[in-house]
Amino acid sequence: MAIIPAYTLPGEKVMPEGIAYSSDHGFYAGSITDGTIFRGSLDDELAQVWQPPGKDARTCVLGMAVHRNQQLIACGGETGHLFVYDMADSALLARRTVPATNTLLNDVWTVGEAAFVTDSARPVLWRLPLGATPQAIGEPEIFADLAGAGANAFLNGITATADGTALLVAAQGTGTLWRVEIASGAVEQVRLPDGYGFCADGLLLLDDRLLVGVVNETRDSTVVFSLAVVELDAAARKAVPAGRWDDPRFDTPTTIALAQQRLLVVNSQLTRAEPAAPFHVISMDLPPVP
Repeated sequence: MAIIPAYTLPGEKVMPEGIAYSSDHGFYAGSITDGTIFRGSLDDELAQVWQPPGKDARTCVLGMAVHRNQQLIACGGETGHLFVYDMADSALLARRTVPATNTLLNDVWTVGEAAFVTDSARPVLWRLPLGATPQAIGEPEIFADLAGAGANAFLNGITATADGTALLVAAQGTGTLWRVEIASGAVEQVRLPDGYGFCADGLLLLDDRLLVGVVNETRDSTVVFSLAVVELDAAARKAVPAGRWDDPRFDTPTTIALAQQRLLVVNSQLTRAEPAAPFHVISMDLPPVP
């Protein structure tokens, strides 16, 4: 299969944010401006509209996750909605709403039969019980309180440890990383070197120990986006910097997915004064890892 360097998401004001990949169904990207969900094939440079804007009261899509290669879970941002779709026939299985008014559902990861969702408006994780049928999908409830991350935590990216026993959560607002035990809900800060800020949006775990975060930092008064890599210890309680990956094509990247040993990175254009089509998901080689 020929390598496609970038995938185009059709539309004039897409501003994509989240991405998820399924080995059976391709990749999915969502629009923060109108809630469109696109589906793309790795061998076709043009993605297609999979869920049209506004359908199912879906006016905004942020983070997404694939559950058991069968369901797509999408976060509805400030609407407080969570959407669960059947990837085989695109049917809506459930739309659930968190019991809170001040909320910003940002990113999601699934472990077992549950989806865990970060809330950027308040330092909590939500848990959504999943199942094969609409009746088996439960109601969201608060799973963990990350107040220790600070009032300006802005919880964002989330993934799980390789053994599936804990969640890793980025507090983008404070540049910290947190570990949440799934069995108990216990929360602790992952130890990073003094002065090392991990202001991550999307997260991706590679090779069991390497955690990749889509980060931004100021260099010579200019905001620069890159992929920061930290290496976790065996218990995922400590991490050390392991590299930083740049790409001149980055245009306010937000989230990242691994697809057939290549990285798919969403170029959101969110920091542009005047975002403009075409909007892309870029494809890049997996850089050498330590």
